[in-house]
Amino acid sequence: MQFFSKKKKSKTNQKSWQRKGLVATSSSAGKDEKKGRRKFSRFLFWPLLGGFLGICVYLLFFSPFLHVDNIIVEGNEDVSSQDIAGTIETSLEKKYFNILTQGKYFLVSKNNIGFAVKDNFSRLEVVAIEKKFPRTIYIKVIERKAEMVWCSGGACYFVDKNGLAYGGADAGEEDLRAGNFLVVVDESAIPVEIGKTKINPSYIEFIEAADAMIRDDLKLETVESYRTPGIASQEISGRTGEGWILKISLEYSIDEAKKIIQMLFEKDLNQEVRKNLDYLDLRIRNKIYYKIKQENEEPKSE
Repeated sequence: MQFFSKKKKSKTNQKSWQRKGLVATSSSAGKDEKKGRRKFSRFLFWPLLGGFLGICVYLLFFSPFLHVDNIIVEGNEDVSSQDIAGTIETSLEKKYFNILTQGKYFLVSKNNIGFAVKDNFSRLEVVAIEKKFPRTIYIKVIERKAEMVWCSGGACYFVDKNGLAYGGADAGEEDLRAGNFLVVVDESAIPVEIGKTKINPSYIEFIEAADAMIRDDLKLETVESYRTPGIASQEISGRTGEGWILKISLEYSIDEAKKIIQMLFEKDLNQEVRKNLDYLDLRIRNKIYYKIKQENEEPKSE
């Protein structure tokens, strides 16, 4: 019985040893198989990733699908939409590094479009630029309106409410006045640069208010364009229909100037006296000068 039991135990140990050997062999083969699969996956991954990225780059930067070819312009009146769109299209044909066309949707620069419009159409002010996927650009503009005409050195220019000289006037000084434009002549003859020369808006408001005072409150007409020694002088002069010249500056507000002139008209410069009036000068604070056209008479001060 004891012998039989030992023999059985020996068989059991053999089977246990065999099992262990079999398990070890199976585990090693599985690891080799997994390594092979990983190598194969890596081999496929990089070409597939490269191909995917290549397709994305092509679609984003080279494919005609995302090339902007629809430009919508709003807000313009006299300036042609076709001309504006043509200018934008030309700017989009430029390339980054001589390779990538700026006309691709994701490469379109709103700033570049704004500069292109500004450089070619000084009359236009860009309000908004929007990109609409996949091939549309929307641009909204405002056309500058002439607040007055500034003439210098024989040439005249339109000026908007912000004081910017935005375009040359084709007509001459007299024709512009006949067209009811407010015309100011700069006697310094300093050249005007379109899109760069700017007049102080408060000075423009002063000139407009002075013109309204002369016409509406004093019931006078101006027979010539207004004159100024220069942009920085902040003063103007204008010849009235009665033949005399009114000189005023920002030293006085328009209300102050109106009260002073009306008082003078009532006291010393009635309509009969004004027939011989040469000028009335309100350019210096607390000093009022006027001159009557008589020989050897000095300007009178009050």
